[in-house]
Amino acid sequence: MRLNWVAVMDHTRHDRAIEPAKWATRCISAGEVHEFINVGPSPRYPVDHVEYYGFAAFETSGVLAVGDALVCDGRNLGTISGFDETHMPNHYNILVEGAHLRNGHTLGLTAGTPVFTRPREGQEPRDLNA
Repeated sequence: MRLNWVAVMDHTRHDRAIEPAKWATRCISAGEVHEFINVGPSPRYPVDHVEYYGFAAFETSGVLAVGDALVCDGRNLGTISGFDETHMPNHYNILVEGAHLRNGHTLGLTAGTPVFTRPREGQEPRDLNA
């Protein structure tokens, strides 16, 4: 799926106690904006220390799944590990297992930059507009 950063965050929390919903997939419509949160490598839920990448607008509709890669500027920012529904119906928190606990600002992400999700190896693409 194709998306663009619309807001990059310089935010850290040490008291989040975030847990993913039971769903392994979520349908996303083109134009929706959702938040991406770095929960670090091999998170043990609930996770307290999180780093916020930012918000991204989806250019295409499709299905996101646990295990999909999040890629920006040729860098793998991590793997989707779940979906938090705390702010629904406004937006999902998309939980990403990043290699390091760093936020979007620290990683040098910038608003307007394209981002892509890629299905894990061996799975068919799920972009409904491909």
